[in-house]
Amino acid sequence: MIENHVRPKAQPFFNKIGALLIPYNITPNMITLAAFISGIFAGVMVASDNMKIAILFLSLSGFFDILDGTVARLGNRTQKIGAYVDLISDRLVECFIILGFAFSYPQHSLAYIIFLIAVLMHFSTFAVAGALFPNAGKKSMHYDKSIVERTEAFFFFFFMMLFPMYIFEALTILNTLIIAAAVTRFARVWNYAKLYT
Repeated sequence: MIENHVRPKAQPFFNKIGALLIPYNITPNMITLAAFISGIFAGVMVASDNMKIAILFLSLSGFFDILDGTVARLGNRTQKIGAYVDLISDRLVECFIILGFAFSYPQHSLAYIIFLIAVLMHFSTFAVAGALFPNAGKKSMHYDKSIVERTEAFFFFFFMMLFPMYIFEALTILNTLIIAAAVTRFARVWNYAKLYT
């Protein structure tokens, strides 16, 4: 939701960086791998309770996550497999961040479990919507919008890293938003499927 407002303003900056990378044959998949590795390392830093470095590497992961799609579009190298790998690596990074918190602050285990269930629900409905709904956008598949997307999740993660005393409260709010988004999308997919399949 936040990305829809911020992305158009930030995209020219990423276009300039992407244009610089294309002549060096840096592929979107290489950048996706950089996003994945940065995100995993952020999770390791959370697990070791080194939150400042975790914030740095999670920020890098988010930066590369925007850049890979930008390079793919600018270089006319968009592929469904690239979008697939990107989506899976994004979810794995989120899981590793939560796993890191579970190591550092295990007392909030219930909130972590609910987060993983919520993400599973959210991603499942996202994948089904991507398969059923026609793609009218610039991405490789239909990208169904949500009240909570990766930008919102990152903001919550950053908050949890900065204020670990509020991990349970922050994650409870995030879990509620993700589940609400998943249920809402499920209803849209259900209605669409009844009408067109």
